[in-house]
Amino acid sequence: MSKAQKSQKEMFQDLAAQFRRSARKPNIHGYSPHPKQRNFHASEAKIRALLGGNRSGKTVAGASEGVFYALGQHPFKEVPKPPTQGRIIGSDFVNSVEKILRPEFARWMPLSAIKGGSWEHGYDKEARVLTLENDSTVEFLSTDQELDKHAGASRSWIWFDEEFPYDYFVENKMRLLDQNGDMWMTLTPLEGMSGWLFDDIYSASLLPENQGIIESFVVEMEDNPYLALGEASALLAGLTKDEIEARKKGKFVQVGGLIYKEFEPEVNVIEPFIPPSEYLHFNGMDHGFNNPTCWLWAAVDKDGRMFVYDEHYESGKIVSYHAKVVNEKNLAHCEQARTNIMPAYSVGDPSIRNVDPITGTSVLLEYIEFGIPIVLGNNDVAAGINRVSRYIKDHEGITKLYITRNCVNLIWEMGRYRWGTWAQKKVARDKNKKEEPHKRNDHACDALRYMIASRPEVDSGTDVPPMQYPAGTSTAVNATGRIDEGLVNAGRRHEYDALEYD
Repeated sequence: MSKAQKSQKEMFQDLAAQFRRSARKPNIHGYSPHPKQRNFHASEAKIRALLGGNRSGKTVAGASEGVFYALGQHPFKEVPKPPTQGRIIGSDFVNSVEKILRPEFARWMPLSAIKGGSWEHGYDKEARVLTLENDSTVEFLSTDQELDKHAGASRSWIWFDEEFPYDYFVENKMRLLDQNGDMWMTLTPLEGMSGWLFDDIYSASLLPENQGIIESFVVEMEDNPYLALGEASALLAGLTKDEIEARKKGKFVQVGGLIYKEFEPEVNVIEPFIPPSEYLHFNGMDHGFNNPTCWLWAAVDKDGRMFVYDEHYESGKIVSYHAKVVNEKNLAHCEQARTNIMPAYSVGDPSIRNVDPITGTSVLLEYIEFGIPIVLGNNDVAAGINRVSRYIKDHEGITKLYITRNCVNLIWEMGRYRWGTWAQKKVARDKNKKEEPHKRNDHACDALRYMIASRPEVDSGTDVPPMQYPAGTSTAVNATGRIDEGLVNAGRRHEYDALEYD
């Protein structure tokens, strides 16, 4: 056999071997996305989230999208021409990157496209960077690395797989600015509504102003036509209802369980209005600085129904700022109602009585200085939650709590306020569920709890609780619980007590 004949024979043998490999393990040219994967691929949004149940095909779609961008060849839209600089990020190197992401990416990347025709030649194990024949690069990182490892040069595209910390999202988003690059993420939302992804990605994608910028896709386990019959049932056996919602349907759920499950926006949320002067008007507050300070305005009618009709919710401000806002809102409400509907009392966080050993004052005393005395609230959390639940809907289905639509932060928290969970899954399996709330997104809920706990069980809308202050405090509150003339003359107080209305 001549040398030319031998070379030709070897060429055909190599070609036949490639065909056999393709038949056993198809690359991107054999990828056939199901309809929801196709919608994800075709999206022009700069940030995309494919929220999927386990075995729904989300990781396959994420890896395939990376291959499309690295090759500069996309079947559904225009992508940047090579060379491009991509980044794939998992939760850790051992179990995520090396066992799942790199093998999945390698499954769809044609060997002929890799520098040198193989991963052995094209992949730098030290730097964890793959180089292609078109000079595109793909680096593999993890979120268990220090954040500064994610800084550096600009990137054309970035793919996150599974849930990840917010700081890593921000840092990697910065890497895309120079090239106006794209980011996508594929995940099963196990952290539920408590995680930042629910607010900043999923919920944000539903806002009209983010159309074309952020887009979310939900893919269920059953959307995957390649899932073996009976495999879904086997995977979901023994899981709770919420776990099934997340792992089967890719839905955000309240991990730990909603506290106010009875709360229904279509029932408890009403159009804005100012309650009349015949109702008892009062305030509730929860203090914070790094976290928001929240003030709520409510009124109770003669039947004991409570209407929360305004809120102030802001962080990073001192007491004098919040006091000014409260006084101005009180005056504005009176002007809107054209009558005096000044709050009969304010009730708040008991911790505001704590005296700072350096300044010798407290949040409570500072508010008094600005003409706002505050009743110290009942901090029996369990009892307070029970009272609030009964106001939302009692055992007979009667609703006594209504919140006007302009109280957006209170409404937002009511739909997310949940029971605490154990940080480690093993501990959660071995211990009973927690009986206290998760201390996050609870500022308006705490203010509401203090308000409702301050009301009598049979509420006629007339009772004013007694003021409670540390011994020796000049409260400037008279026997009826209202502010007396001593505070009217306080230097920094807004003088609206003497206003008369037609």
